[in-house]
Order: sequence, then structure tokens, then C-alpha cells
Amino acid sequence: MANGIKTRKILLVSTDRTFAQDTRTAFSASEIIQLSTVEKNVTELRGEIQEADFGAIIVDMDAARLEEVESLQRIMRRLEDKVPVVVVTQEFNAAAVRILVQLKVADFLVKPITTADLVRSVVRALQGPGREENTESQIYTFMPAAGGVGTTTLALQTAFQLHHSVTRGASTCVVDLNFQQGACAEYLDLEPRFDITEIENQPERLDRQLLDVMLSKHASGLCVLAAPAHPAEMRSFKTDVVVRMLDLVSAYFDNVVIDMPRTWFPWTETVLLGSNKLYIVAEMTVPCLRHTQRLIQAVYDT
Repeated sequence: MANGIKTRKILLVSTDRTFAQDTRTAFSASEIIQLSTVEKNVTELRGEIQEADFGAIIVDMDAARLEEVESLQRIMRRLEDKVPVVVVTQEFNAAAVRILVQLKVADFLVKPITTADLVRSVVRALQGPGREENTESQIYTFMPAAGGVGTTTLALQTAFQLHHSVTRGASTCVVDLNFQQGACAEYLDLEPRFDITEIENQPERLDRQLLDVMLSKHASGLCVLAAPAHPAEMRSFKTDVVVRMLDLVSAYFDNVVIDMPRTWFPWTETVLLGSNKLYIVAEMTVPCLRHTQRLIQAVYDT
């Protein structure tokens, strides 16, 4: 038990060693989820699922194979809807979907999948029905219409409000996407630790463990993902890098607050489309208000 929270056990059934290792890595940093693995095909399972009190079960299988579907059906009958099952399959077709829906699995994912998607699905299954509306991370994005309008200040204050809110009070992370001259970490007197060059050419390297190393943590519990400022290094990064980073952050934090740069990069549209709320920060000058109008139109056109 960590901080008074009961540890939840989950079981992974898979013969895919790479997938099993990725899954172990994804859950290794969690203090409340304990992962056990069984390296067997679903058709070879006997009493393993009843040997411990599991909160959820992940079954890696081929939903196109009749014998594996029949084995899953037997497992679901034994569980009697008491334990949610998340299915990971390599096959995606209408027949497989119908079968999985009829078996009332908690969720099903099709390979290749990101560990962030798997973690999100398992957390949703552990929370049970009726809680889905609270499981998705809420992403709040702040975008400046001009320099010096206070975007970073508003983003940080919003993050603190969310972190301590009665309704949304939960884990919160600030992501500073101004890689050249971001100031989020400096406002909080933190060391920016996100070294984007570590994952620039291999975004898949970024997992929960590496994310933990690169996060800066405030005494309040607020986390900040920010890169050291390089004002003379004006360059962009591949969209895949930013998407991978935000996908992983949103899988582990309830609230994500993004401080955007003023420049429109190739990945800007992707970030805006993935946000739940977007705030454009402006000042009361004619040039800024005109640019704000153009910026709003650009957002509508994305």
C-alpha cells in the first residue's frame, strides 16, 4: 500500500516477449499497480487467473483464431464479470469486433499499440463502469498572440489551480513546448531536465522511466516537462517526437497544461487538435488584436 492507496494486481497473458517487456516497463514506475505475467497462449491457461486476486487481466491473443476465442470465452465465464479483461489482438475485422463486444471485454486494442494507450485502457478498466468520463486526461493549451502577454504566468497559475482543485484536483503536469526559450521551469526555480536530443531520432525510446528522469518536480507536487533554453538554436522537431511525449504525459497525468510558443511549427496543429481547451492570450493593442483575429481563424481552419 502506497500513501494509503491499495495496490492493484493485474495479470498479463502473452507469448510476445517484446510486448511483455514493454508492458512491464510501462507499469514499473507505478506505486499502486503490480503486474504479473504468464508467458502462455490463451489456449494454454488453466488455473492461473484464479490463483490471485487480480483487478484486471490483459490477454494478448489472435482474435481471428477460433480456438483462442473459445478459450477467452471460457475464461470470461469463469470470471463471471467480476474481473475486467483487456484484449490485445493482431487481427482487426468486423467478426472479431462483434465477438469481443459479445464477450463484454472491458476494452480491446489492436497491435501495434503504444504503452500509453494500454496503460490508459487498464486504468479505465480498474476504475470500472460509470467512471469513464473521469479517466481521460484533460489537456489545457495556452497560446500567445504576441510576446510578453503573460501566457506562461497564466499557464502556471492554471496548473496550480487544477492541482489543488476540489473537482479536478489530481496529478498535473506542465509541458513547456517553447524549446528555445521556455520559462516555466525558471518561474518555479526548477532545473529544466527534458533533453529532447535523447529521443529526437528515436521517439519510441521515451517511456515512463525516461519520462520520470526528465520531469522537474515542484515541492507542491506539480510536475514540469521543460527543456533547457537555447535561444540561438531556432529549429523545429519532428511531429512524432512531440506526439510521443504528449501521449505519454497524458497517460500518466490527470491534467496536462501546455505552454505553447508563439511560432507556428509543423506539430502545432496536432497539439491544438488534441487539446480539450485552448486559450489564446492577447493584449489590448491594435496589432495584437488583429493578429489574434488571424490566429483564431488559423485555428478554425486546422
